[in-house]
Formats: sequence, C-alpha cells, structure tokens
Amino acid sequence: MTQHKNPIKTFCQKSYGPYNVSIFLVRSHGYKNMNECEETNGGCETLRCNTIGSFYCKCPLGQVLREDGKTCQDVDECQVHNGGCHHRCVNTRSSFYCECNPGTRLHTDGRTCIAVHSCAVRNGGCEQDCVQLSPDHYQCRCRPNYHLAEDSKHCKLRNPCADRNGGCVHTCRNEGGRSQCDCRPGYTLAQDGKNCEDIDECETGQTACAHGCHNTQGSFTCVCNPAYKLGANGRKCYRIEMEIVNGCETANGGCSQKCQHSALGPVCSCNHGYHLDDDLKTCVDLDECETGSSCCEQDCTNYPGGYECYCGAGYRLNSDGCGCDDVDECLVDNGGCDHTCQNTAGSFQCYCRLGHRLNENRLSCILELLEWSGRIAVKLPPPQFTLLNDNFQPLERYDDYEEDGLGELRAQSTLTKTFVCLNETFGHDCSLTCDDCSNGGVCDLEEGRCDCPDGWTGLVCNQTCLEGTFGRNCLFSCKCKNGATCDPVSGHCRCPPGVSGDLCQDGCPSGLYGKLCNKKCNCAKNGHCHRTYGACLCDPGLYGRFCHLPCPKWAYGPGCSEECQCFQQNTLECHRRHGSCVCKPGYQGKNCQEECDRGYYGLACKRTCGCPSGVPCDRVTGECLRQCPPGFHGDNCDLDCLKGRYGAGCNQSCHCSGAPCDKVTGRCHCLDGVTGQHCETECEEGRWGVGCSGSCPDCQNGGVCDKHNGTCRCQPGYMGTLCQSVCPLGRFGLGCQLRCRCDNGGRCHPLTGRCACPEGWTGPSCSRVCDAGRWGVDCANVCECPDNDGSCDLITGQCRCEAGYTGPRCQQKCPEGSFGAGCRRRCQCANEADCEHMGGACTCLPGWTGTYCEKRKCVLDNQLEYGSCPEGFHGLECQQQCQCSNGGRCDHLTGACHCPDGWVGSQCNTKCLEGFYGSDCLHHCLCQNGGVCDRFSGGCSCPSGWTGAACELACEAGLFGPGCEEQCRCKHGPVCDHVSGVCVCPPGWRGPLCDRACLPGSYGKDCVLRCNCPHGTSCNHVSGECGCPPGYTGNGCEQICQPGTYGLNCNQVCQCPGTNQLCHPDTGLCYCTPGYHGYNCNQECDIGRYGPNCERLCQCRNAGVCQTTTGTCQCLSGYIGADCNISESCPSGRYGQDCAKVALCGEGARSDPETGRCVCKGGQRGEDCGQGCAQGWYGVDCGQRCNCRNSGMCDPVSGGCTCGLGWTGPSCDRECPLGSYGANCKLRCDCNNNGTCDRVTGECRCDPGYYGHLCEHACPAGFHGHRCQFQCKCRGHAPCDPSTGHCLCPPGYHGYRCEKECEQRRFGVGCIQSCDCEGDTPCDPMTGRCLCPPGKMGTHCDTDCPVNRYGPDCSESCECRNGGWCDPRNGRCICLHGWIGPTCQEGKCIDKEEGTEHGP
Repeated sequence: MTQHKNPIKTFCQKSYGPYNVSIFLVRSHGYKNMNECEETNGGCETLRCNTIGSFYCKCPLGQVLREDGKTCQDVDECQVHNGGCHHRCVNTRSSFYCECNPGTRLHTDGRTCIAVHSCAVRNGGCEQDCVQLSPDHYQCRCRPNYHLAEDSKHCKLRNPCADRNGGCVHTCRNEGGRSQCDCRPGYTLAQDGKNCEDIDECETGQTACAHGCHNTQGSFTCVCNPAYKLGANGRKCYRIEMEIVNGCETANGGCSQKCQHSALGPVCSCNHGYHLDDDLKTCVDLDECETGSSCCEQDCTNYPGGYECYCGAGYRLNSDGCGCDDVDECLVDNGGCDHTCQNTAGSFQCYCRLGHRLNENRLSCILELLEWSGRIAVKLPPPQFTLLNDNFQPLERYDDYEEDGLGELRAQSTLTKTFVCLNETFGHDCSLTCDDCSNGGVCDLEEGRCDCPDGWTGLVCNQTCLEGTFGRNCLFSCKCKNGATCDPVSGHCRCPPGVSGDLCQDGCPSGLYGKLCNKKCNCAKNGHCHRTYGACLCDPGLYGRFCHLPCPKWAYGPGCSEECQCFQQNTLECHRRHGSCVCKPGYQGKNCQEECDRGYYGLACKRTCGCPSGVPCDRVTGECLRQCPPGFHGDNCDLDCLKGRYGAGCNQSCHCSGAPCDKVTGRCHCLDGVTGQHCETECEEGRWGVGCSGSCPDCQNGGVCDKHNGTCRCQPGYMGTLCQSVCPLGRFGLGCQLRCRCDNGGRCHPLTGRCACPEGWTGPSCSRVCDAGRWGVDCANVCECPDNDGSCDLITGQCRCEAGYTGPRCQQKCPEGSFGAGCRRRCQCANEADCEHMGGACTCLPGWTGTYCEKRKCVLDNQLEYGSCPEGFHGLECQQQCQCSNGGRCDHLTGACHCPDGWVGSQCNTKCLEGFYGSDCLHHCLCQNGGVCDRFSGGCSCPSGWTGAACELACEAGLFGPGCEEQCRCKHGPVCDHVSGVCVCPPGWRGPLCDRACLPGSYGKDCVLRCNCPHGTSCNHVSGECGCPPGYTGNGCEQICQPGTYGLNCNQVCQCPGTNQLCHPDTGLCYCTPGYHGYNCNQECDIGRYGPNCERLCQCRNAGVCQTTTGTCQCLSGYIGADCNISESCPSGRYGQDCAKVALCGEGARSDPETGRCVCKGGQRGEDCGQGCAQGWYGVDCGQRCNCRNSGMCDPVSGGCTCGLGWTGPSCDRECPLGSYGANCKLRCDCNNNGTCDRVTGECRCDPGYYGHLCEHACPAGFHGHRCQFQCKCRGHAPCDPSTGHCLCPPGYHGYRCEKECEQRRFGVGCIQSCDCEGDTPCDPMTGRCLCPPGKMGTHCDTDCPVNRYGPDCSESCECRNGGWCDPRNGRCICLHGWIGPTCQEGKCIDKEEGTEHGP
C-alpha cells in the first residue's frame, strides 16, 4: 500500500440560507483520523461550523463575511437611517448606540431624545401652563388673574386692589380675587360700584341739629339762628345777649378776608381765587386745578388766589393762556429725521425710504440688506422671533420605514408651532421693544405691551384716548353731560358756555333754556344760551344778539370781549377765536414785536437769505442790502453799531463774555477783574482791576480780594480794610452789620450770631430759663437728683433737697442734731432722744416722754432697774408686740399707743376729725372762710380771695384770687370781687371792666335806675340829676367840656390869652396845658418832668424820652414797654422808634430795627430782598459764586450743589462710581452677572452672554454675544461659550467648531488625554473606556477571557459540548474526539477511505 504525504483538498463553495459559507472537502491519504480543522479552525477568523463531510465560516451579529469566505468585517449600522437615532448615532465594532445633544437625554426606547428640562416631563413642574422657550429652556406661566409665586412654579391669585386701587375712589378690599370698593364715613357707594358720593346728612334728618344744618363733603355742620350760639356738643343752640354793634369792628368779625355787617351778624366773604371754608369764616385757596374749574387744556399749577396753565412736551401755550397748540417739530430741521418726518399730536415720527430701516435712535436711516427676486426687492426680515417645538415626537424604528430606489426615508412627524418673542421684544411680529413705549408708558413684557399713563392707550402708548374715555390706558368712561368734553388725563369735564358743575350738570343742552330746559333759543348753529333768560352765549370768535357775527379786527374771544395784544403795524390779522397773531413778512414773536433774526426773512421769518457771507438781506423781500463800512449800519450807514455788534454793516457779533468790543475790529475791552482775548478769564490770585494790573492787599482771616475794586471781602465775623478785626461785642455776620440778640449775659458768636448762653439759660436769645431737670451752660446738663424732687440749681447743678436730706444728690439724711429744709433747723430733743431728720420729731429713750422727751415716766415695781423693752414690744418680759400704726410709739409697760400729730385712736389709725389737729387731735383749728386746716400743724390753706394766718382777711382792694396775687383790671375805681376778680362797678358805669358809662336814660348802681328828666335834657349817669353840672356835658354828663368852653352846659367861651393855656371846664380859670409852665405858660417842661405845671416826674428808663404833655415814653430803638424797661428788638417787619414804622422786606428777610434796611437772608438780593439769586450765585446778598459743574443746581442759600444725573461730589465734578447712578449717584445699580449700569439712566449694560433688564438671564443654548443676538456655529449641536461664542466641545471632539473626532488612542475634553489600554487596543473617545477586542477583558484589556467565555469584554458564554474547546476571541467551538457541528453535538466523522467509524 502506497502512502501519499500530501493530502488532496477539494474546495467547494455553496450558498446556505442567509449566510455566505465556504465548504472545504478534505481527503487525507495516509493520515488516519486527522482533523485539520481542529488545528487551524479551517482558516475561519471567527466561527467555524462543521457539517457532514464539510464545514463553513460564520461571522457574529454585526459583522459580514468578506469575499475570501474566511475573514469578517464590521457593519456600520449608522449609515442606514442614522441607525434610527433621534440625534447622533455612534458605531462600534459589531454594534452601535444612540447619543443625545446637550440639554436632552435618551428615552427608554434607546433612540428618542427628550429635553432634560422639558414641558413634556410632568408639565415641567408648572402648576398651570408650561411654555417651551428653547430645546433646553422653558418657563411656567399662569392663567389670567393669577401671577407666578416666588418659586416660579406655582400660581397665586392676583390682588385686584394692587392694580390702580381696583378702580376704587376711596378704599379697596380683596373679596375672593375680586375688588370690592368701600367709602369713607360720610360717603356712600355710587351705582357704578367704584365712585363715592357725599351723603347729605342734612337731607336725611340724622344730624339732630337744634336750628339749621349746613352740609359739607363727608360731614355736616350745625348752624344757629341769630342771637344764638352753638353749644359745645356742636348741635344745641343757646341764646346770647346781643348788643347792636358792628360785628366787623372787632377782629374783623372773625373773618380771614372780607367782612360785611348785617342784621344777622358779620357775614364773611373771600377774594377772587379763594372760597369760604366750612366754618364760614376762613378763606382757603380755591384749587382750580383740582376742582376742574380752570380753563387749562393740559397741565395746571395752582397758587394762592389763582392758577397758571402749562402744556406738555410737544405743545405750546396758546395766547389765550388756556389752550395748548401742537408744535410741528418737522418744520425745524425736518425733526432731525434722515428721510421723512411726519408730525403727530404732541410728537412726531421718522420714516425711511424703501431699502432702508430706522436706526435705534429712531431718527437716522440705515441701509437694509435686500434679496432680489426677479425685478422686485424683497426685504429680509430680521430674526426677531423663534419657532419652538412644544412636543418632541419620537421617530419610529427604522425597521418600519420603506426604502424606494433612491433610498429616501419617508416618514411623518407632527410639530406644534408656538411663536415666542426673544431679546425683550413683543408685538404680533416681535418688532417692538421697551424703547418703543412712548409718552411715559412703562414696559410690561409679561403682558407683551406698554402700560400707558393717564390719557394714552395703544400697544406702545402712542394713541390718545378716544372721545368719551380717560385715565390710565383710557379704561375709564367719561360722565360729562350737556355736550361737555372730557379731559383725557384727569376726566375733568370742560363745560360749554352757560353750563357749570363738576359733571356740567348745571345747565341746559345746546339750544335750550328755561327752568325745565324746554324753551328753545335762537342762537347761531344751535349754540348755548343763558339758562334763565335765553340770551345767546357766544363761542369764541363770535358776537351779536344771535352770535352770528365774526369778531371785528383786533378783537377775539367769547363775545369778542378780548382785545388782541398784537403789534398792529407788524401784524396781518389776529385770530378771532384765541387771539394769536399772524405776523407780516419780516416779523416774528408771539405778538409780532420782533424783527426777523439776521439771515432770515419773509413770512414767519422761515426763509433763509441767499446773500454773500456778512451781507444782510431785507427782512421782507430777502434782497441783499448794500454793505456799510466797519462800525456803522443803517440805510445811510450813519448809525454806530449797537452794543455787542461790530464790523462791516455791524453784522458780526462780539465774543467778549458780556464786555464791550471795538465796533470796527471786534477787539474786547475787558471789564475790571477779567482778562483774556475774549475776557473769559478771571484775574489770577492776587491781581485785580483793568487788565489785572493791580496787586491785591494781604487780606486776613479768610478774606478774599475783590477782582473788580481790589478791596477785601471779609468772611462773616470780621471787619476792617484787611479783615483784621473780629466783630465788636454785640455785632456779628457779614461786615459785622447784624446786631446780637443775646439776653441774660449770653455771648454772641461773631460769625453766626448764635448765642452762647450762660449757666441756667437757653433758647435762641438766652431768654428762657432751663427746664426742670436741666442746668448749666445752655442747659445741656441733666440734674442727677433722686425722684423725691428732681430739681437742681440752674447754675451749679446742686440738687434742691427735700426737708431732711442733704448732699450733692440729696442722698444723705440731715446730720445728727439738725432737720428740715436744708438741714438748717436745730433739734430740740432732750435726754439723748433721736431727732427725726425731716420734721424734727423726737424719739424718746425708754423712761422719757413729752414733745422733746423732757418728762420722766413713772415706773412700777422697779422695772426701770431692769431697763425698757426693745422698740415694738411691751409688757412682762417684753413678750407682747405693739399694735401702733402711722409712726405711733407704744408704752413699754402698758402697750398704750402715743400717736404722732394728726393721728388718734388706740392704734393711731384714725385721722383727726375736721376742725382738729395736733397731738391726739386735741387742738381746734382756727381757719375761717373755708380755709383748710392741716391736721398735723394746724396751718390754714386759704381759698381764693382770702389771706391771713386763719384766712380771716379778705384781699386788699385791687387784688383778688389765690394768695391775693392777681390785680384787678377795673376802670373808674379799681374795685373787684376779691374772690373771682369780677369788677364791681361804681354808680354810673357798666361793662366787664367798668369802662362804659350808663346808656342814655339810665344811671346809678348797675345802671338800673331810669332818668326822669325832660326830653332833650341830660341826665347825670352817676346821680341821675337832670342837667349837667358846670364843666360836664353829654347824655349822661360823662364828658368834660370841649377845650375852649366851660361852665353850665359848656356854653361859656374861655378867655385865656396864651397859646399854651387852657381854661377850667367848671370855673373858666386859665391854667397851663400839660407840658408847659411859667407866667404866660410859654416855658416847656424841663427834661424829666411832664404834666400840668410840670409837676410830675418822668418814669422813662434806658434813655427814653418823655413827652412833656402826657409823660408817654418814646423809647430808643431796641427798647419797648410803657417805661422802656423791656430790651427787645422790634417785631418782624417793623422798625424805628417804638417799632412804629413798617419795613417792606421780602419773605424771610429781616429789617434793621433802627434804620429799617432789609437784611436779606441767604439766597435773596435787592433793596427789599424780593429777588432771588441769579444763576451761579448764592449766599448773603448773593455775593458768592457757585462752584457746581456739569449742570449741577446750586442752592441759593448754602451754595450746596444738587448734582444732575450721573454726577456726584461737592462740586458735581465726579462721575458716579461703579454701582451707582442717577441724581447725585444716590441710586444703586441692580445689574447682575458683572453687568454695568449707565451712570445717568441706570440702564444695565450686560456683558456678552447675558440679557434682560438686570442682565439676569444667561443666553439660551445656541446663542451668544452682546444681547445674545449671535448664533453658535458649533457642529453636532455642541454648545458655545455665551460670552465669546467659542465652541465648548463635548468629550471626544475637538477643533474650532468641534468638527473633529479624537484621534486613535486619545479621548476626553479636547482629546488631550491618552488611552490607558493594552497594546493598540482603542478606547472610547469620550470616556476613555478601553474597547477590548474579542478574547480580552479588564480595565486595560490585558486579561484573557476565562474558560467558557469569549467575545468583547468576554461578555458571551461558550456553547461547546462534548468536551469541545471554545475560542476566546470568537467563541467558535473546536470539537474533540470526532464530534462536529457548531457546538460539537453532531455525529462523528466517517473516513470513507479507511472505512472506519469515529465517534461514540
């Protein structure tokens, strides 16, 4: 038998089912039982499957067999429909997996991506509505009438009262989310449920007024009939005794302005612009602006007695002082618009031509990018809004799709569209921003509109209220009647002529009159007429009986009653309705009083001259005028240039800062104290005068050299040519001109005049004694005395102690042996008895008694031998306790109580009965006339009108009251009731002060007796005798004869020859008039004497001059009083001797008490201090220059600067520091995320990457840069830095746009990390996890698979049977002992050559 060394192989290729397999037929010659497949796996890379007589190679799931039939290659599932993944598909060896973009996560199906923060997940946690703003950003929103809570998730019911008080006029309360209006007391709720109407309590009969009732707003006032006055309860009326007098003579009848006497008493009335208050006496300012009675069309400012109209921005006041005319801003420089300007009511708007759009400043136009479609330019709208997906629809599995020949994927996905404006825009096309809110509207992004102020409506508050509406957002309806119009801001009604009332309810409609408005009047155009008489009330511009005639020339207004104020020679016509002037060509101004400005001519001076530079033109025709030589002008060039003009034809303006200039050359002639080419520079320090040629003196004590005259301007408190002297004593202030007003030894500060008070005095002029409990200089110290008194010496602060106490703070009892007030009284206790420190009562030692312990007690059974009991005990062995109260002492033997003064009883617990006092209450009180007896001492406390030790004496004549310390004020014998002070009039006199004689026809005591004299005969008001005695006259003989007459009935004529002589009214004897003496009464009284025959001595003090006739003192300035004894300055506004002259100084200014010169306070100037400081000046007499910069406002008094927006510092020269803005930089910026705010407006300037009013929002995903207006350009949905836009690549990617995957064996962020895997094993580019090849496992893929495990990460279990060995790489079974098949479970192979059988 021949053996062959080389086996014969036969290769056959067949197709089995879905797999491509290669079958090898092996015949072996000479090799018994040889299985070559067991040694080489048949050449298969992974799986080998034996079959009967052959085998084939197989690849695991995810790989396909190559053309060689042995090796496998990976299938990239991501190439087919993205592997079915929603976002990204990542291929791996033998498999793949899906990934999601940032902000989303993988759904449980392993393919679909849903947002991490998504409305699709539990409604985003929102209680009501959830709005998806971007794929990874959403926002909770609430339904109407709700608002978001602090957690931005839940919704709270809105408080309707928080919005414009719920529409309520008075008070609003929240009732279950709805506003309920209530009214204050005295008002009731109107039918509209919002307004409140006054309750007329007088109509309802609830007032309980005794006589009459006067209704007021919200209340009422009771009034009484004549001869009655209102009681304390405000309702009852009490009769009063009336005397027919002019009620306006006394205190103007109680009226604050006008008083008119009537039979019912004084009747008060008010000046124009005031109205009578509810007390019917006081005049209060009538606020025409508040009541709507003004004629103002727009704004109104009230002032006492009148008002003034103003117009809002974009309007100017009409010549009638009431109306507002629109200003056409487009007439001046086209309103500042680049292209087209359109005027609107109170404003204007710019428009751009095709191909341009309006810039952010709303004035200029910028070129718009255009896209050409055929021959038509189509504007590309800017991306103002974004399309958001409310719901992500999962894609179906790719297995469910069909492929056509082009491999196009056909599917349907439903997408819900929601338009949400970004970048703080709003409107139906997101074209509006908060900057578009006009006329004071406030941006409300939540509602997507502007919240408009009163009088405006519309999306951006650019529309005025429709007729019949007014108020905020024009939400309120007008209630005006009789054809009246309604103010769109306040709702006040503007009544037509002849109609009045708050709602124009008082009057008839147009064309009617009469009590019931049922009569027709014949007025032109059915106009208004007088309600009662039917006379036509003409509208402005018309007059005549039927208002059918237009106003004649130069008259205007209602009934043509107003005269035009135009300069008629310069005016074409005067508007007959409102009186505005239409100027002739060449004139301008409100009254056509001004010629056209140089360079303009024609109607309204709006046309520009076309003459060469410097050549003037005719102001009417515009013709160029001939040129005059320098320094002259006029038709004949014979007029010198006016001040401020120079050059040829005087057509150039001087620039000399107010100084004159040379009329030919224009060279400045600077005034004293300034220099420079344009006189713009003040003299430098130390120089003054013309050209700053003078040297300033050396001013001391802060004095400043005057640049104009070289004198020293001294600081307050100094004087002298060099300000070297301090103000003399008693003077202070600027120039030491003010007199100090310090009393009681106070010293005046030379600068401020403030008084430094001595000890014990305080107040601005040291005229007030220290209040109780204070002492020392300016009463600044607090008494430190105990509560028993609390007062101290005003100068030293030493406490004024109660009786029995001493020491600086009254905390020490009197020293032994003294007692009483100030411890000045000496104790009289004998036998070593203790002396009580307050009243001096003696406390006796045992065995002694008596007031001063001067009596020895009787002692029984020799008890004295053993001593007395301790205090409070008595009896045998002192075992019994005493029961004495109120300081009573008990006998140590018997226990009987010895009571102190004022107490009685077995236990000293009973007060003395009335009328008794002293020890054991045994002494009788001696007080009379109601005097109260002190039960301790017996001293009497007298009632009013009594005095003396026992109140036995009535007050002396002329005195009354408690202690008889008050003086009677009665005339004609100062006798008054010693108790009440009521005057007791002598016969013939009456009145509270007995200062009026009895009325004619009565006389005697209390004027109750009636005269019995014949008609026409006088009755003596004292005695009742008919006919007056010589020297008296009058109905009651109460008047002395007039000078020059005497005798019975005063019918004799005096015969005194001297000019200074009088005759006696009774005898006619001549005597000197008071103030004269001498033989012929020709000598005046000597200084210091006055009166008849100069017998009386003057009583004037402080150099006061005494009038020789009456002795009246004429006080020097600074003193007042009957005898010039009171040192006091004149009241404000008066000066001179006896403060008799009136100084008319401005408000707050003082007048010099001697000269009357007005002393202006800071911020005033002028002779009467009636002018305020000019701009840039402040202080006393406005003599100091302000140092406020950057438009800062200077306080005219202190000079302090009130800085404008964006500036701070004493001189407003520092910009607002970081973090503050506004006026004086007082407002704090609230910008977040390092945003900076505008120092003027406070508007936040956000750093790139943030947006929002406060920069509180970070850019949404996919956007970056300033205001988040740029889109990220990163690949694969990688995010970008919101500030810079730099792409933030996820792990596994790098490159400028994250377009590159990590290179082999690199991973992580930026691909900067190296894989830590065995050999050339790759790793995951994102996580760095080692991707182990089949047969390897472990963190580094350096461990072989254990037995019966194979594949990547050894994750698969081997299925080899019958001892077959599993390949750790591909899991292919290598069968032993003749077994074949994929799992070594098929029968043994049969060797046909040998004819032997292998296997079990």
